Amino acid sequence: MATTTWFKIDNAGKLFPAVTNSRRASYFRLAVTINETVDPFVLQKAAELTLKRFPNFNTRLKKGLFWYYLETQQRPFKVKPEPNFFGSISEPNNPHIHLIEIYYHRQRIAIEIFHSITDGRGGMEFLKTLTLAYLRLKHYPVSSEGIIFDADDITTDNELEDSFQAKIKPGRSEWLPTKKAYHLKGDYFNHHGHYLTHLEMSVETLKTVAKTYQLSITGLLASVIMYQLLIQQNQENPKVRKPIILSIPVDMRKYLPSTTMKNFVMTINIGKVFPMQTTFEEIVQEVRQQLKEGQSIEKLAPQIRANMLAERMLLLRFVPLFVKRMIIRSVFNRVGEPALSLTMSNLGPVTMPESTKNYLESFEFMICSTKVMPINLGIVSFGDRLVMSFSRIITDRHFIQAIVQQLTSTFQIPIRVYGNRWEEANE
Repeated sequence: MATTTWFKIDNAGKLFPAVTNSRRASYFRLAVTINETVDPFVLQKAAELTLKRFPNFNTRLKKGLFWYYLETQQRPFKVKPEPNFFGSISEPNNPHIHLIEIYYHRQRIAIEIFHSITDGRGGMEFLKTLTLAYLRLKHYPVSSEGIIFDADDITTDNELEDSFQAKIKPGRSEWLPTKKAYHLKGDYFNHHGHYLTHLEMSVETLKTVAKTYQLSITGLLASVIMYQLLIQQNQENPKVRKPIILSIPVDMRKYLPSTTMKNFVMTINIGKVFPMQTTFEEIVQEVRQQLKEGQSIEKLAPQIRANMLAERMLLLRFVPLFVKRMIIRSVFNRVGEPALSLTMSNLGPVTMPESTKNYLESFEFMICSTKVMPINLGIVSFGDRLVMSFSRIITDRHFIQAIVQQLTSTFQIPIRVYGNRWEEANE
């Protein structure tokens, strides 16, 4: 029997076990498409090697007296055919499951991870290492080239570091505003999975359009989403004005160098109450300014300190876990998601070794939607292919169709649209 090891959950990861339920799965999925059909037997070997390299991923969730923690999962790990749905795993407390799944479907390798283990960037590093291990086992001439983790390397202490604790220096704390935001509405699916809509487009084309507005790709897409949220709000009730707020996760590794494979991400919330007649150009100006102000360590660090301060409060540190869960859920349900309209998480470009690129086509990043935010968005790019992945748990698809319409008609951006086609099979 393998040795049992315990792993502390980082400051951000402690939230997810307390708030997870059937409508808030707290999982995310990453996928890579290769240029051949995936061999599940080779993928199984690659998975075993990669999980050994990243032991904190091969875990199950355990309850302590005061906090959750991770423990080595002793049950054998098995790769599985990819299910034709996403976000159905809502019981991370089940001791018989792993907190990560590895799937295969035709030319795609996918991983689905519980957020207490890591963030999107950490998950992508795992997928990159898994992909490298798979290609190597297929006897292709590939190597890490010193730019990604290698399954043959030894795990370092820095990879298991809680960088919130290690990198954030003492100083001023600042709590984010918590006014109730505008939310999309619709009829929920009777089942608990998500319908996925992927929009694939050219990175260079997006850059060209974004440049005309003096925006990054993130800024352009945020402006489009915010504008369509405004149109939706105007159509539903033009007299009632609520703030339209996008939550945009920011990888803190860009500001404070870290190789941690735990969560090290902070969110910036952009938006405001927009008058009914607000133009797209006015939204662009607001997004440009707020992104510039929000994406700085001077702005982000005080918000992180506020989160850490809450954890350290005597009340939360020493009350039993079951009481703590009720407190966290109550606060989160009042001032967490209700203050946000939609989450848009952009992992940016994926960097892979040059020796692997001939075998790879594209990457995808999917985040779960919730009852409060029934549509959310994950974005990632590789080479000249950027993929926007909308997850949706409501039947109404007009919001996503309107985004496609603006990108293709207004900006003349060619888009390939595809999805899991699960909705049509299960409605």
